[in-house]
Amino acid sequence: MRRRAGFDAPMDIELSEIRQFLAQYPPFDELSAQALNELPRQLTARYYKRGSTLVTAGRSNQFMFVLRSGAVDILDPHGALVERSEPGTCFGMSSVIAGGPSTYTMIAREDSLTYLMPAEVFNGLIRAEPPFGHFFMTKQAGRIRSAVEAVHVAESGGAILKTRVRDILKRAPIWTAPTSSIRDAAVVMSEERVSALLVLKDEKLVGIVTDRDLRSKVIAVGRDISEPVSAVMTRNPHTIAAGAHAFEVLLDMTEKNVHHLPVLDDDKVIGLVTAGDLMRLDQANPIYLVGDIAKQTDLEGLQRCAQRLPSIVETYVARDASADDIGRVVTAVGDAFTRKLLNFAEAELGAPPVRYCWVALGSQARLEQGLQSDQDSAVILDDSVAPEQLPYFAQLTRHVVDGLEACGYQLCPGDMMATNPQWRQPLQTWSRYFSAWMNEPEPDALLNAQTFFDMRPIYGDNSLFTRLQNPVVSRAPQSTRFLTHLAKQCQAWQPPIGFFRDFVLETEGEHKNTLDLKAGGIIAIVQMARLFALSKGLTQVNTRARLESAATVDALSKENADNLADAFELINYVRLRHQVRQLKSGRKPDSHLAPADLTSFEKRHLRDAFGIVRKMQSAVAYLYQVQYL
Repeated sequence: MRRRAGFDAPMDIELSEIRQFLAQYPPFDELSAQALNELPRQLTARYYKRGSTLVTAGRSNQFMFVLRSGAVDILDPHGALVERSEPGTCFGMSSVIAGGPSTYTMIAREDSLTYLMPAEVFNGLIRAEPPFGHFFMTKQAGRIRSAVEAVHVAESGGAILKTRVRDILKRAPIWTAPTSSIRDAAVVMSEERVSALLVLKDEKLVGIVTDRDLRSKVIAVGRDISEPVSAVMTRNPHTIAAGAHAFEVLLDMTEKNVHHLPVLDDDKVIGLVTAGDLMRLDQANPIYLVGDIAKQTDLEGLQRCAQRLPSIVETYVARDASADDIGRVVTAVGDAFTRKLLNFAEAELGAPPVRYCWVALGSQARLEQGLQSDQDSAVILDDSVAPEQLPYFAQLTRHVVDGLEACGYQLCPGDMMATNPQWRQPLQTWSRYFSAWMNEPEPDALLNAQTFFDMRPIYGDNSLFTRLQNPVVSRAPQSTRFLTHLAKQCQAWQPPIGFFRDFVLETEGEHKNTLDLKAGGIIAIVQMARLFALSKGLTQVNTRARLESAATVDALSKENADNLADAFELINYVRLRHQVRQLKSGRKPDSHLAPADLTSFEKRHLRDAFGIVRKMQSAVAYLYQVQYL
């Protein structure tokens, strides 16, 4: 074994003893006998005193470390602990594989003895010993998780995005029985200093009475206050689950124009949350924009509101909110614009002649809208609609689509919008559409299936959407031919990474010499998540939710679901940061990045993320027996 002067320990340990030590731990226990016999001679032993630095972030590192004794802390660029290595574990391989500076700082927590493996020896074993290489390549998933956590160290605020409702409830439910008098209910509200009172019967929620109810339904009309409170309460009020995020609750309140929501945990009432409770969490949050959109009276007002969205995204990127959270914020704003424009259209055209449901498609449906997202929408009409009533909906959809375009939402290049009569149909027609798409694997049918299986109701009668979605999704697991063609589509978008982990760049056109993050990673993960969910009849639409749910029913392993979710988050986050930089410089946001614009941290972990995508595409190809490109 080689010795290094100055810092290295005296080499009085027999090589056979080192071999025996290595053979106890993966991946050395899977090395061939010849490789394991030769390896001890190629290592250098080095002692590190407690508190000394082995590797510094940003500096070159030429060794993969094996810890023989002691403990070493691995810290991310923010100084947060990523991992604490124990005897037998390896570290330092990220920079050795990437051939660049280390992303992490490594500090001896205790007096530690390490074996240093030179980069050329490590890379040689990767090539010559497949199990050894597989071990370290799969460790990239753990690095992706650490990278995702590293870029989300919040600089300030963000509570509205992270806090769950159950965490802000400060008191038990204040309630009364439906037989209590209005007077008694008012007395309880006054004594408890609450602006709303839950009404329970046999511990079940049956209604809610608010200050506004007392003013408008009792005082204003001179109602007898000895009447039961059930006479003035709002029956079967909207509720929210205890696990919902605070931001979701605020959006729900804005959409339904309510200021109080009972909180349920497994159908049991555990409290009441008010708009004031939530607003106090974070005074700089996008709910103000959503609220202002709801107050506008004309298109010009909406256009002024639309100008504020980029700065909100910029704020949350600066706060290191997750790409998933930011996507939900942008989508919530897009939903608010859509609903308000529908209000305007109905006010001008009159009440709709039949029930209808406006549905979002694509990224808006998945709660993943970004700064460059275009419009994707459709309308489900009640089957009772008559031919003479169809012009009403043609005008209504034109109002909305044109209004959204005026607010900065680009028209869909493929005309997947409600203004297209093909996507403005009665429920029965929509059911026939989906049956045809699932039974006819033509290119257009597959394109439509990918778009319309990502569908979410925005406005109108949601039951029309439910009546369409439930039977369609329930048939999907038995539609093996359809699923096979979806699996083929998962191979159509290849990650921009070569065999030797070099980036593959665009070779021509406007975006020559750049990476396409959307085509090279985001789309592929969206497609795989959709396939996994539909293969088990799951109704979730959001990509992360699809992956999480699919893992619970064994459509894929939890490890693979987590890896894909982390890769999706990281790629999206890098894209968001890129788009914010473009906006600041006055450019139109896109998904094309020049490698020179990426930090070493981003380059390293994008390679990891693309590697995960490629690995999962290969697994999908094998599972469905389709060609892996």
